[in-house]
Amino acid sequence: MKTFGVSFIVFFVTSFALGQCQNNVKITRIAGPYVLAEGPHWDYERNLLYFVDIPEQRIYCYQPTTGIITYTHLECGPVGVVVPVAERRNTFIAGCGRELVQVYWDPLTTNRNPRVEVLSRVDTGVPDTRLNDGKVDPRGRFWAGTMLIGSRQAHPPDQASLYRFAYNGTPTTMITPISLSNGLVWSHSNNSFYYIDSLAYNIVVYDFNDATGDISNKRTLLDFKKNNITGIPDGMTIDKAGNLWVAVNFGGARVIQVDPKTGRVLRSVEMPVTEVSSVAFGGRNKDILYVTSARDQLSESQLREQPLAGSVFAIHGLGVSGSPMLASRII
Repeated sequence: MKTFGVSFIVFFVTSFALGQCQNNVKITRIAGPYVLAEGPHWDYERNLLYFVDIPEQRIYCYQPTTGIITYTHLECGPVGVVVPVAERRNTFIAGCGRELVQVYWDPLTTNRNPRVEVLSRVDTGVPDTRLNDGKVDPRGRFWAGTMLIGSRQAHPPDQASLYRFAYNGTPTTMITPISLSNGLVWSHSNNSFYYIDSLAYNIVVYDFNDATGDISNKRTLLDFKKNNITGIPDGMTIDKAGNLWVAVNFGGARVIQVDPKTGRVLRSVEMPVTEVSSVAFGGRNKDILYVTSARDQLSESQLREQPLAGSVFAIHGLGVSGSPMLASRII
């Protein structure tokens, strides 16, 4: 069974860049709404967009040329992230509950019962956590962190960790304790690692050793509270110029572009929903910013005010492009 995407709804919005108003930006809804859409990943080899609906335990595939949306369902738990495996067609790794799993699925078809193999498990001995956001580093190693299940407010805090997975799936703890592991990305020079623990309300940067995968010398790049930014930082990506793009969730209702050298907010793009969860550049020219959103934390009155909450959007006209997102070298 194949599911066709929703009708396009286009919003012409105002983007503020360094105090200048830019009116050529438009936002199109391309899918949803879902409960908690997250983890957009653009497959540049196949020109497909993958994303997840975490509590529904589904991985979705959006085909831009046709508008068709397909999915697969994982029985192992909430699905926090998915990325393709390099040089293996129809093979993915995903964070499912606390397990790193390998999923065999043809993304052009809907399959409610795919073959799944468990590679490893994290947070053993810690109650009620699950894997959340994840990315692939420049050497093809997969990184993902955890958070408490059922609450993005994380009570009690500091129960989670960030992990780096070896090529065979074995996890190594990189940062602990944290509250809510989210966005992560590497500089184009492969010597800096940018990271978000959402409930720390900041973006931090570490020195990154590309050969070993080690990180050191943590410092704060952008403090949301000190800069009076409403909401919390969530998913994150990087453009070709090296600037960071960050989803601002929990009432943030925007995506911001950040200078990685100064921590200065270069641009703010207002979204038609408040719970903005993650971002990824895609499209054939990688100049479309795909944005996921959520509705699971909204009240009935808030849902009436923003019926598109939980949708996946495409932002056109930003005038920037991204670099290819990497596939995992898990074997």
